[in-house]
Amino acid sequence: MANAVTIHGRARRPRSPDADATAATTIEAIPGIRDLWRQTVGDPGLTVGVVDGLPDLTHPCFAGADVMVREPWWLPEIEVEQPCVEHATFIASVLFGQHDGPVRGLVPRCRGLVIPALRNEATALDPLNAARAVDALADAGADIVLLSIAHPTVSDDTDGLFKRAVTRATELGVLIVAPAGNDNGERRAVPAILPEVLAVGAVDADDIMFRFSNWGAPYRGHGIVAPGGDTWAARPGGGTVQHKGTSVAAPIVAGVAALLASLRRQRGLPADLVTVRDALLASARPCTPAQSHGHPDRCLAGSLNVPGATRLALAGAPAVEVSAVPRMSSVYTIGRLGYDFGTDTRRDAFAGRMAPAQPTDPRQMAGYLTANPSMATELIWTVLADDGPIYAVEPAGAYADELYELLRQLFVGQLAARHDDEFVERISVPGRLDGRTTRLLSDQIVPVVEVREKRGMYGWTVDRLVADTIATLPSPVDPRVQRSLRDFLVRSYDELRSRGAESRDRALNFAATNPVQAARALAAAVAADLTLDTIAVEKSPFCRLGSDCQEIKLRCHDPEDDDRAVRVWRFTIDVSDVLPVTLGEVRAWAEI
Repeated sequence: MANAVTIHGRARRPRSPDADATAATTIEAIPGIRDLWRQTVGDPGLTVGVVDGLPDLTHPCFAGADVMVREPWWLPEIEVEQPCVEHATFIASVLFGQHDGPVRGLVPRCRGLVIPALRNEATALDPLNAARAVDALADAGADIVLLSIAHPTVSDDTDGLFKRAVTRATELGVLIVAPAGNDNGERRAVPAILPEVLAVGAVDADDIMFRFSNWGAPYRGHGIVAPGGDTWAARPGGGTVQHKGTSVAAPIVAGVAALLASLRRQRGLPADLVTVRDALLASARPCTPAQSHGHPDRCLAGSLNVPGATRLALAGAPAVEVSAVPRMSSVYTIGRLGYDFGTDTRRDAFAGRMAPAQPTDPRQMAGYLTANPSMATELIWTVLADDGPIYAVEPAGAYADELYELLRQLFVGQLAARHDDEFVERISVPGRLDGRTTRLLSDQIVPVVEVREKRGMYGWTVDRLVADTIATLPSPVDPRVQRSLRDFLVRSYDELRSRGAESRDRALNFAATNPVQAARALAAAVAADLTLDTIAVEKSPFCRLGSDCQEIKLRCHDPEDDDRAVRVWRFTIDVSDVLPVTLGEVRAWAEI
């Protein structure tokens, strides 16, 4: 049966006693969703079409929602099977659940139009049925169409009428979103493999790829992955149910696209779903080998990045009242330093100046910049994560020349020998994002970080940072503290790494470049014979007026005694300014 009805690899659970509370928070836990909701919960003039089963619109979560069902006239009278009703109700609530109800959907204010063309296995697998549904939604003025189908294919091809329907809808400006399918990558799914379609794979709550999520060459360049695991949403008759799969991730991406299009209209721009699609793809976060089980292609173009997509989708939008939406937001990112030319012309100009050296060779570029330091201003400097650029760094203001020189020095340091005192393993960049982007030579579009001061722009190695931090502690220092601090740093950089745009991410990145308080907490833990277990960041309930305070929480346990009480050490970081600051002392308590 097609994925609209039976999702391979999907777990399904009945309503739990506290499921309603879970359902109210599952979607909004996605980083950036709450910030986006503060600006829009959907434009009533924007229509999101859904091809699925028949949703139970009597569910309390739809009270007040503008959702209509349009019967598929081309189908004979066929009873809709219960799995199709459950799936459609679930998906519709992820999109249109009202915020005063038991399921908070992504776009409660958008207009919903559902065509219940998926009634049983036969209709779910019929490409002609799908083609007519797409045509009907395009003719009805849908801006976005979510196709909850995944026809398995081994030929990477599909019915010509279906392909023509998808092409026609796309030419009319419709964004089509579809699940990648759940066949463990052993076969692909239609329509997700079609280049016009935004394909969506699934990750779990820890951003780890589900192995069942399809991947491969046909998805390359037009797919992203999004949370698709253990999501709670509406079930027929009331209450909630839990599902996972790529058809759970797909409505999340469709909903985010609708929010971005709504926000563009709010700013006086056309909805322009092509720009929205490009923003989602360009901002997607690359996956680590651990997240992708050693195969980066599993993550398609990368993982859904709501804040990054928002910035790219609003590029060129007019300024708005600062009280409503800040024009600039801060970023504190960690990575490696790279460079780019932006255009073939600029690359060729460097080639002419550097001949016979090659401008694309980092070591030869470093040598050239050492001899010609002023040329650092002619490059586009980038922050790299897993060897891919995530930001462009633009020095500005009175200290721009000094900042360019610092970038040059950090870049040269990255290429030094590991035993050299000048060797740089990682860098930090604090700055501001104002919605501007720049296009790299590869045609990738990245946000621009404007940097105006040298404070906070560091280069370091883990070994040096650990040694320097340990030196601030009272002597003697237990050797286990050094190992524990190294564990904290490595986990912060690799396991918990981020782009550093969200408040919690900026706080953790700052704590991992200025780890004195973390070292004090870990020294106390080691003295109590405890080991670092988890690292968490939470918004502080106490903060100065006008500040943004985040709590770094280090949970430590006794690995030899599970019955012993866990202790938690925490410290506060205020990230309201470009360069965060620590507040107060390290505190601790027992967790029973």
